Amino acid sequence: MKPRGVWLAAALMSVITAGCGTGPAVSQQPTHPGSGTPAAVPGVSHTPATVYVHYYLWWTVQHWNDKLGPAYPYSTAPLPGSIDAQGCNPSVSYSGAQIVDVPAEGLYDQTQGVTFERHVQLASQAGIKGFLADWQGTGSTTQGPNSSGYNSRFDLMVKTVDAYNSAHGSSFSLGLAYASFGDYARPASMVIADLQYFVSRYGSDPAFRNGYSPKPIVMWLNSRKYSPQAIQAISQAVEPYVYLLGDETAASWPNDGRYLDGTSYYWSTQDPWNNSRAGSAVSELASLVHADGKQWFAPFIAGYNKQLMGGTCVQRRGTQTLTELWQLNSATRPDGWFGISWNEFVENTYLEPSKRYGSKYLDALSALIKKGS
Repeated sequence: MKPRGVWLAAALMSVITAGCGTGPAVSQQPTHPGSGTPAAVPGVSHTPATVYVHYYLWWTVQHWNDKLGPAYPYSTAPLPGSIDAQGCNPSVSYSGAQIVDVPAEGLYDQTQGVTFERHVQLASQAGIKGFLADWQGTGSTTQGPNSSGYNSRFDLMVKTVDAYNSAHGSSFSLGLAYASFGDYARPASMVIADLQYFVSRYGSDPAFRNGYSPKPIVMWLNSRKYSPQAIQAISQAVEPYVYLLGDETAASWPNDGRYLDGTSYYWSTQDPWNNSRAGSAVSELASLVHADGKQWFAPFIAGYNKQLMGGTCVQRRGTQTLTELWQLNSATRPDGWFGISWNEFVENTYLEPSKRYGSKYLDALSALIKKGS
């Protein structure tokens, strides 16, 4: 399917042809004005919403091979499978495939800077403020940009954003989505080593400038799943140097919030159709965060489907799920939005242009951003 939307089609073509003890007292005063967006007034122009989107850094040639399997015809890169009209019940067409869609631009390689440049241009022209780059370091106090594939790709992404902003006079921003990869017992010392490396190498890099803090944004994914002792120790070590956001719920925030500057909630399965608490779960969390004088970043998805891996499905229903969750979560008066995701094809939360959907979801998100929240 060809990408829809005049601006996005033009942008895509142009880029194709041309990343213990008492914890510290975390700042209670938000540096971004207000704790939400006031109600729209008829006849008054809207302020565009501030949106960051989670961005994954694992798409290398090997990773595509792992997810598409040995039978997939890589030279033509067709759709690897099918789904129903609502975005559920997937079926693969090639033995070993674990995904049913691929990017519109083809199987890109994130070891190449041009990949990041294309994505930054598409996102920027859609009105997205920045990417939250998913990363975890080696845990070593002596690590560098060449210590792992993740470190190398993250470093390349930062350099590409800096170069893009310099060339275009733009201010596309990065934040760090610090990943756990399911290891919530990882020693606090290794997490601290990763984040201290991040601060020392990127803490003053212009790619991480943002409207919320003079410090770089770090969202600690699955923060609530770490032990209280680990949360306390890690915050004490790094919060003075980063704008530390959690991944919390209303149940965990009362315990963890003292160690954080704010939070989002990586709720990739928020289902407005089949979960009666889809709205109240985020509104309760947002109220607690704002009551503490801290900042709340609302999530949104266009859909979710992990059925091939034994998981569940949240129907896309065209763009209805995206617009319904935007409306639902707008009621929480978010200080910003953290979208899920640019390029998660295994869980099917991707918003980037794809062979199946074209630019439908990026176009829809762009319209929501311009409308405001």
